[in-house]
Amino acid sequence: MNKRRKIIYGGVSVMLSASILTAGCSTRADKSDQIGTTQPVETAQISQNSIAKSLESQAKQLKSLDPKQPLNDLKPLKDMIGNANYVGLGEATHGSSEIFMMKHRLVKYLVTELGFTNFGIEEDWGNGLKLNEYIQTGKGDPREFLKLLYPTDEIVAMVEWMREYNSDPVNKKKIQFVGLDLKMLDQSVFDKVINYVKEHHPDLLPEVEQSYKELSSVAGNLQEYMKLTTEVKEKHMANAQKIVKLLEDKTKSIKEIDSYELVWVKETTKVIENFTKMVIPADYPSMVKLHDQYLAEHAVWAQEKLGGKTMVWGHNIHIAKGVITEKMYPKVAGEFLKERVGNQYVAIGSTTTEGKFTAFSEDKIAADTIQKNVSSSNHMFGQVHYDQFLLDLRKLNGDAQQWVKEKQPFLDGIAVIIPNEPQYYDVSLQEQFDIIFHIQKTSPSHIK
Repeated sequence: MNKRRKIIYGGVSVMLSASILTAGCSTRADKSDQIGTTQPVETAQISQNSIAKSLESQAKQLKSLDPKQPLNDLKPLKDMIGNANYVGLGEATHGSSEIFMMKHRLVKYLVTELGFTNFGIEEDWGNGLKLNEYIQTGKGDPREFLKLLYPTDEIVAMVEWMREYNSDPVNKKKIQFVGLDLKMLDQSVFDKVINYVKEHHPDLLPEVEQSYKELSSVAGNLQEYMKLTTEVKEKHMANAQKIVKLLEDKTKSIKEIDSYELVWVKETTKVIENFTKMVIPADYPSMVKLHDQYLAEHAVWAQEKLGGKTMVWGHNIHIAKGVITEKMYPKVAGEFLKERVGNQYVAIGSTTTEGKFTAFSEDKIAADTIQKNVSSSNHMFGQVHYDQFLLDLRKLNGDAQQWVKEKQPFLDGIAVIIPNEPQYYDVSLQEQFDIIFHIQKTSPSHIK
């Protein structure tokens, strides 16, 4: 087993159960996977200056990063997004303060102006349940319900805004917070089902508790769960599937109308099943493919069962319409969504040219520096004379139109500091994203 596989399956720190914990929480595949990080992009003899001018003439300048400032500069998004019911909100790193702040602004605009009320994030389902309860009732501390690199001042401020929005009686349609991810299942996930059954269908309680007893004791640690034998994993999967069917049959037989609470409980049983299915494959590609398939399925569930429109917040790698790195993520959530809903999904990626970002260094939080790459799309965006801007990659013309089609190095700020590892992958921007927002210089997110 090579070094990369050891890191994927063993974890580089206590924070990392497996590489699927978050985009890039593993090493790069190898140096050969970095085609183009040192090679100049072929631009059919088009000068770099003319490309930069073409980009600048079509970019929509963003006036502020501050979520508290007016959102008038985001009005171009209305036409860019159109009637789409799903919008991916990507991040170049999991630890850039300015990117998180701009994404907060995007969330506010999508909610207040375009009717998006389902917020799905690359966070575990159990934490999502707690955060959803918080924005509905104010119960708990949101910082405690955000894990890995997400318990930052910037994201907590956004969650607090969601709470304020929901508490305003003027806003009839409330925001729903959904943890799309399956890094682990804590006891609260199982309790969501058990407590509902105890209150509404006590005759099912013994079977539900028995089916979840062993599974709930091991599902809180993915790294340890993956060490179980295939036989044990399949037993857990069968038990999880049994509860999905048991609850479905029970509620059908009594013609019970799915209440708001029951909608969440049924999906929680499905999430538990998805977790057990995800870890059945012994090979890494199959496991991470299922991981992203379920991210997409949970986002679709939110739109179909909760109504409204759905935001999908995650790393650029996950929300992209195609594969940025086949060895790490052979098929991603954005690609699954695109196949499922077509043009109803719009992917917004984020980029930056220079600065630092928060990442893990072994088991500690530290700041990593964005490497300079003069051949990269990030460097080219740096030639635009706006501090931050939006760009619709589908509607470009002139030199910029050809440029965004070509594969060129693209920053992928991973969540682990790995000295001397390139931070770029060769990507056609137009193939991966519909819209880009760029921030020239970023700094580490504020995490306590």
